Amino acid sequence: MEHRVDPWLILAVIGIMGASLTTLHTVSRVIGTNLLLRQLLWGMIGLGTLWLLSRVRLDVFERLAPLLYGVGLIALVAVLVFGVARGGNRAWIAIGPLTIQPSEFVRLAVILMVAAWLADRRGDRLKTGDVVVAVLLVGIPVGLIILEPDLGVALTYLPILGGALWLGGLPRAAWIILIVLAVISSSAAWRYVLKPYQKDRVLTLLQPERDPFGAGYQVRQSKIAVGSGGISGQGLGRGSQSQLRFLPAQHTDFAFAVWAEATGFVGTTLLLLAYALLFTRIAKVALTTDSRHGLILAALVGAWLVFQVVVSLGMVLGWLPTTGVTLPLFSYGGSSLISTCAALGIVQSVWRFRLVNQ
Repeated sequence: MEHRVDPWLILAVIGIMGASLTTLHTVSRVIGTNLLLRQLLWGMIGLGTLWLLSRVRLDVFERLAPLLYGVGLIALVAVLVFGVARGGNRAWIAIGPLTIQPSEFVRLAVILMVAAWLADRRGDRLKTGDVVVAVLLVGIPVGLIILEPDLGVALTYLPILGGALWLGGLPRAAWIILIVLAVISSSAAWRYVLKPYQKDRVLTLLQPERDPFGAGYQVRQSKIAVGSGGISGQGLGRGSQSQLRFLPAQHTDFAFAVWAEATGFVGTTLLLLAYALLFTRIAKVALTTDSRHGLILAALVGAWLVFQVVVSLGMVLGWLPTTGVTLPLFSYGGSSLISTCAALGIVQSVWRFRLVNQ
């Protein structure tokens, strides 16, 4: 058994959070609220959560998975009934002065539940009934989140399902069937699920010039901010896009654009290297554990984080539609930061007990 956390993973987490705090400090003056102190507090809570969960044995997570999953579903239903609406989404629950976004924490409960179920299965191949179970485990919370509606967070659940099917040994023919069903579902979602503003974002991606001051405004300003950073950046607190408030959502969805404008190619490269180090260490944990349950946990957490980082950066750079997906550990938000640290704490638990065959 390993008695300490992985120092390289912790270094990557602290490096990303440090860049986040620096970015939030530069935009706090513009937005008018003290984002830095709040994020610093949430960061300390997040690191404490990471450390505490790293000391929990994997069998405890396996036993608690059904309970946490059930509580998560209840929380998502409660959001639809009692939730606080922001920007058209009813995704938060207010507890006194605090607001919590349950969908960020339920994602971790889904990972725990899927990992516990998959590790307990017998056989090398998923059967039809197994695929249905996996789809339901992920699809039920996703459906509740879509009702909020929060399509961005709902998308971050998809790599959990994909990872589960891959690790479960889904046959190639089944993958083809699922891809066909996904295409059909996408067509149906375009006609009956997506709202007009969401369709505008997709069409603007395909034709950027169609609405430069409407649906395409956010991405247009983001690309200007990233490009204006040059090699070494314009300096902290000096970028025109962020400081003159041309760039919207600069502390959440487009926080990376602020960092790129301020630090340029050098700063963005260092930040991306920190993410690469984080993903490498998660992969190291998954590949060195003797526990199948631990391997699945680390793999699902890694799949989710890689997917969210890719989608967030693609959105900022104008390669993907604007979906409201934030950059893990970097964008402002307590629920996202703490839930991500909690997930990494579970990965660290796998690292601590990786040589224990459970």
